[in-house]
Amino acid sequence: MDHSPVYPGVDRYVVEYWNAISNAIEQILRNNPGARVSFEQMYSIVYKCVCDGYAERMHNDLLAQCSRHLEEVDRSLETYKPRTPHPCENESLKMVLSFHEVLQLYLIAVQQITPIFAYMNKFYVEGLLQTSLQGELMELFRQKVADNRMDVIMANVEELLSKPFALPPATVSSLFANLHCVGRGEYGRRYPSLFSRYVPGVLPPMKESDIEAHINEMKELQFRLRNESGDAAHGGQGQKRRGDDENYGPPVCVTIGHQASPTQYN
Repeated sequence: MDHSPVYPGVDRYVVEYWNAISNAIEQILRNNPGARVSFEQMYSIVYKCVCDGYAERMHNDLLAQCSRHLEEVDRSLETYKPRTPHPCENESLKMVLSFHEVLQLYLIAVQQITPIFAYMNKFYVEGLLQTSLQGELMELFRQKVADNRMDVIMANVEELLSKPFALPPATVSSLFANLHCVGRGEYGRRYPSLFSRYVPGVLPPMKESDIEAHINEMKELQFRLRNESGDAAHGGQGQKRRGDDENYGPPVCVTIGHQASPTQYN
């Protein structure tokens, strides 16, 4: 197979394949409103690129581009990092919601990127590397964005959850489901008391000796919820809260592929 430059000093791989692929990936990662990416065209370019023997190079370039994007995302989140050990509610809320948004947008991007590279994934990533492209892209988010701030995120989420309606219920549910997906269950094991409220199967099966304690815990939770709902009713009767509508809020990881995205396939 011919790997010689198209013209002297010109890289054939870059000119014929990577320039177009990189531009499409950038559009998807940034979720540019109105941007359109042709799935058929990109899939065809990736297929030809693999057939020409550039699978390893394209794979490395893809991960490098996603890494650079996530490093930029990580820097943007530093803006919302609390400056004091005990931030005010507004600061905590901004940080948690900003993290939730970038996680959601990245998962949407992953669901669009992986089909484009399906042939490379089957031939090279699964066939030779014995892993999956989706798994690699999820791991990048963990390494570049999530791992180094999970303790702070979880501490602020727990604090916000102690205050009635500080966080929209649909947002909280989506955040934990997406984190469980990205973390492949690891975050659930690190923060079981929080994740078990929103993700089934995080805690081990209950023993008979745990049943009474669980019943008492549920009674206490129901009592607190009744008090909170009573306070909210007195504070704003007739007003609908964000999260009461079942259609409100972003999708969770397992259903994210069914949602519309700002970057559309032609």
